[in-house]
Amino acid sequence: MQIRIYDRVQNEFSTLSKVNGLSDVDVRLIRHDAASGYTLVVYANSNIDLIYEGAVFNMPDLKNYNITGSKVVNNVFFKNQFMYLATDFGIVVLNPLKREIKETYTLQADAKVLEIKDLSVNNALFYAATPQGIYTANENNPVLQNFANWSLLMNNNAQHLLEHEGQLYFAGTDSLFRIQGNTAQFIYRAESTIRRMRSGLYDFYVCESNDAIREISMFNAQGIKIDSMSADINPRDVVEVNSSEIWQADFWEGMVQLKNRKQKNLVKSNEIYSNVTYNLSTYGDAMYVSGGGEKEWILTYNSSGFYRYQDGTWTNYNRMNGTSGMDSILDVMDIAVDPSNQYIYAASYGGGLLEIHPDNTHVLYRNTPYIQSQVGNPNGYIIAGLTMDRNNNLWLSNYAAIDQLVVKKKDGTWQKFSFPYSTSERAASQIVIDDANQKWLMAPRGIGIFVLNDNNTIDNKADDKIAKINKGSGLGNLPSNDVYCIEKDKDGKIWVGTADGIAIFNCPESIFSNNGCEAELKIVKYDLNAGLLFQREAVNTIAVDGANNKWIGTNNGVWLISDDAEKIIQRFTKENSPLPTNEIRKIKVHPRTGEVFIATTMGLVSWRGNATDGAENNDQLLVFPNPVPSDYAGTIAISGLVANADVRITDISGQLVYRTKAQGGQAVWNGKNYTGQKPRSGVYYVFVTNEDGSETKSGKFIFNE
Repeated sequence: MQIRIYDRVQNEFSTLSKVNGLSDVDVRLIRHDAASGYTLVVYANSNIDLIYEGAVFNMPDLKNYNITGSKVVNNVFFKNQFMYLATDFGIVVLNPLKREIKETYTLQADAKVLEIKDLSVNNALFYAATPQGIYTANENNPVLQNFANWSLLMNNNAQHLLEHEGQLYFAGTDSLFRIQGNTAQFIYRAESTIRRMRSGLYDFYVCESNDAIREISMFNAQGIKIDSMSADINPRDVVEVNSSEIWQADFWEGMVQLKNRKQKNLVKSNEIYSNVTYNLSTYGDAMYVSGGGEKEWILTYNSSGFYRYQDGTWTNYNRMNGTSGMDSILDVMDIAVDPSNQYIYAASYGGGLLEIHPDNTHVLYRNTPYIQSQVGNPNGYIIAGLTMDRNNNLWLSNYAAIDQLVVKKKDGTWQKFSFPYSTSERAASQIVIDDANQKWLMAPRGIGIFVLNDNNTIDNKADDKIAKINKGSGLGNLPSNDVYCIEKDKDGKIWVGTADGIAIFNCPESIFSNNGCEAELKIVKYDLNAGLLFQREAVNTIAVDGANNKWIGTNNGVWLISDDAEKIIQRFTKENSPLPTNEIRKIKVHPRTGEVFIATTMGLVSWRGNATDGAENNDQLLVFPNPVPSDYAGTIAISGLVANADVRITDISGQLVYRTKAQGGQAVWNGKNYTGQKPRSGVYYVFVTNEDGSETKSGKFIFNE
């Protein structure tokens, strides 16, 4: 989703993304052409960016090219300041200096368009590698668009081409050949899939990788294998800096320096381990990202684990980083942290519950009287949701087990609960605990919601109350039984996102009373027409910020709506924002900073929000930045406030410059007074008070005009 640029001299990383210049996401290919000075960036959707001296120029021609079939760009060959793109529909010649497509060559055999996997030139001949064979043409032929000017050299399956020291090599899936005239001379058979071939100053390299065998093989100018590197690597590409230093793109660890072509040196930037993001959860100042996950309630075999973001730093937890216990579980779906002992709990789709201790030891819970296997699948222990209650008991959903709701109590003992309703599947996922300590359990796949009131006596089943909430009046009044998310807001109301909009339970504590608590299907007017709240939208996630505003994530982007849902405050899509896609999985608001984290099907992004959770008092009042630089064009934040505090900014003589109300625990100022002008340079004061005046605080900051 972003490009990381590493300065080898300064040992520093910088980033290019859709936020600061790139035009798209999901980069497929990056190559630099020394002759023209341009760097080529190709995306999975065939969009193209050209980067020259820090400026980014978008070329959407290929992306917008209206053809039937794939437009995937497989590789690029540079010659005479032109870029020859090997694509699934032919050869595209790009002129970076004019930033235009010069021409396109389409090769056909038996009326079928050939997929061009790679290109090269040797002895004045163009070579095109295809699964049907290698085709050649005179590189000086002025009409290479005419397939009649190309000839089939050999019918070997060719995926890669490499010219090295005057010799031309090609590789199929697992075998390396040298082209001698019009014949293929066998050189080497790899034990795994050949991923990439690269030329160095004296030697050339072959990257090989599959589930079992991973290696970089090194060949001299005569095509003889002279060495290899296979210790703890998973190579996808390699670049030689000099004869004793190569860098590899590692599928597990990112960018790896190999000194003397053997000695590993992992060069890591501060970033998330993987773009695969399934779920988000918070504990204190930390944001936890679950790698995933499930797809339509089938495991995905994702081994990326989970990641923690705290104080601007990412920490990754998975088998590749040596996290205790992560070698035995896949598909992490949710994270919870026990505040009493800092144990981290990871829910796995199929692997059970992993408990990680601060000393990196672990306990794995599965196949116990409480954590049970999926009905019909004795080896599947599916934990789909986690939450801690106010008494530090850990509640977890045991999807498709006989007893769907399980609790690990603070004292280390366990209890389990089943729901006496006839359903086709014993589905269970997200758990939300309301202000009455009742557990709301999302039952996906068209079942609805279960609610448990254990009467604050977990071990006494005799006083339990259980309800099932469904679509329809008298049954709970959900707009749909396909429930995708549940969230509690600052007023204690329960918001439910479904396949057909949002339901609001305004009285969740009364769900078991004689009058019950039916969901409100709120009617709103966002345009010329009134309708039910997000009717006909699949609401995948709901998040609540410090001002009790609601962030709504759907398959059509993100909405920020007011606390009462009457007003749309903002709307984000991939077309008007850096969102990589409109398909939103999860949204979570950082309670202290107000930063809004948005997990999509194509990675994680964040937006700097204005609202934070309110503090107990104003003692932590902070103005940022302070001093305010003269060239600063952003907003000035006053944070660490009690909820919805009154905030006034005055000059040194006491004249009011600006007044506002905090959004939760933070207020923002655009740096201008009521006339729209920047005030003069000097010292300014901030006065903060809550509604009844019992919590007051003042501070000061320097403003530079």
